[in-house]
Amino acid sequence: MVLLQSLIPPAWFAVSSAVFFVSIHLPIKSRLYLSPFLIGTAILSLRASPYLTWLTGMNVLWALFACIWIQHAVAVLYFDQLKVPPTASSWLSTYKIWNDPRRQVSRGIPVQQQSPPRPPSRIKFTCYRLGKILLCWTLQLFIVGPLVPFYFGFTAQDFSPSRQTFLRRCLSLVHQAPPITLREIQIRLFLSVYWIWIAYLMLDLCNFFLAVLFSVILRLDPPEEWPPLFGSPRQAYSIRRFWTKFWHRLTVPCCAASGKQITRHLIGMIPGSRSEKVFVAFWTFLLSGLCHVVADWQAGEPCHPGDDLLFFVANFAAIALELMVVPRLKSRVKRYCADEKVARLAGSGWVEVVVGYVWVLAFFFWITPKWQYPKLHAVLIQAELDSGVI
Repeated sequence: MVLLQSLIPPAWFAVSSAVFFVSIHLPIKSRLYLSPFLIGTAILSLRASPYLTWLTGMNVLWALFACIWIQHAVAVLYFDQLKVPPTASSWLSTYKIWNDPRRQVSRGIPVQQQSPPRPPSRIKFTCYRLGKILLCWTLQLFIVGPLVPFYFGFTAQDFSPSRQTFLRRCLSLVHQAPPITLREIQIRLFLSVYWIWIAYLMLDLCNFFLAVLFSVILRLDPPEEWPPLFGSPRQAYSIRRFWTKFWHRLTVPCCAASGKQITRHLIGMIPGSRSEKVFVAFWTFLLSGLCHVVADWQAGEPCHPGDDLLFFVANFAAIALELMVVPRLKSRVKRYCADEKVARLAGSGWVEVVVGYVWVLAFFFWITPKWQYPKLHAVLIQAELDSGVI
């Protein structure tokens, strides 16, 4: 019974994909007629995500996937109105657009390169990606995972509402608040990084399985069309670089497509203007927050809309702050550093990297508990009730 129920979400997604494959070959008016079937079946797949609770985290992951799929399909068919190039294989070209939310190859169909720069063989591609996956999951399953409950032994009290604030408690702006302890600081530091690690593990694993399926088994794609979802953490030494250089870009093209519809057809901004770019960036973070809200809600997990939206909007605000402050700070340092050695040191790249990493960690140290603590508190309260602790 559980196995059969687990097939319901992918079955509805398959129906939605079939409607997509038909719609993209039709004019825009006919596409609109099919939109209730496309979006409706995708929503049914989203609503069926609780059937996947037998595998930890899969229900939320599938719900997020369904949200991304809805945005991707709507952006391709209705906002950008992409068409299948007539010179390419119709089925293969449609597949390329369907399976490319990052818009890496959609514009370049058919994918025919002159003198390709020695793409990796499928065997090397699989071995390299599999080795990285095994290394990361071995670290999680045998080191990080077992050590977390052993060292911390989390309780619901660790994530109570009074623990979500930190700066105000440091400044004694909150009355009758619990004192800040070393344990609390350690938990905050750990969770500031752990959510990134878990998201990386889960999404990279899914990307690997899909890459093997479509590139190695079905051979529909060359390996170079399946690059890693995430960039290098060495590039994440500012909030802006964290989201643009390191984090995945699955939702960026579709969010930008809907954002430009607002700026150009509702607000009337000049295409490509600075104000449009700022709004599209804000819209991307806002939609990301809404996707997480909907995913938690439909997956049957603790849902805190305000906290999710606060996290993503705060990240946008942090990026805006960086863009305003960092250039001015650099110019002031160069102007007022009389000592040539000090000026050279302050302007060196590694100082910027170190200061940047400290800033990123400090920001996530502040904002992550406001986002994650309410969910963890609800889960642990329920666990303690089930076990009879409270």
